[in-house]
Amino acid sequence: MTNAKWRTLATDLLKKRTQPNTESSFNRTTSKKIRLNENIRLIPFDKLRKESLKWYQDPDSMRNIVGIKITYTKEQINQMYEWQNEHGLLYYIEYISNDRSQIIGDVWLAEDDYAIVIDRSFRNRHIGRTVTKYFIYKAKRLGRNFITVSEIFNWNKASQKMFTRLGFYPFQENKDSWSYRKRLKKTQKSKYS
Repeated sequence: MTNAKWRTLATDLLKKRTQPNTESSFNRTTSKKIRLNENIRLIPFDKLRKESLKWYQDPDSMRNIVGIKITYTKEQINQMYEWQNEHGLLYYIEYISNDRSQIIGDVWLAEDDYAIVIDRSFRNRHIGRTVTKYFIYKAKRLGRNFITVSEIFNWNKASQKMFTRLGFYPFQENKDSWSYRKRLKKTQKSKYS
């Protein structure tokens, strides 16, 4: 496949998760770091950081993110980040240990999607769960009825397990994946039900 076709494929995959004309209702005035616990902090997206190349240029990680083993160029990653930042809340995930901090992933909350990426060497430490719990809280504060993960691939058992344990449920089957959702507002029962 030529470079142009790969670039088109990657761009299409980046944009398929949300509606391209979605207007964001997120408050952009807050740009402070958010401490979730003694080891995890969220840093608002400011620029492409070299650490993100590690997980977006790893074909195995990309299979869990977009469904095929590809890699993104620096330009494609930057394009993705700029687009996500315009259409939701985009943060880097910082891990702090022994007075040393490093960027280990990113997280994005849009009106109709949620996505999180954790560096392979930091998985299975409940970092994704901690970050996702915060964004469940954030989505509630924003008045959302649901928080939705548009695509978890069938082979990504770790993500399925994490989201299910946090109360997400599969609600729409896609090719090779499911969309997961968590209800944030309780529905009113009528006195006749």
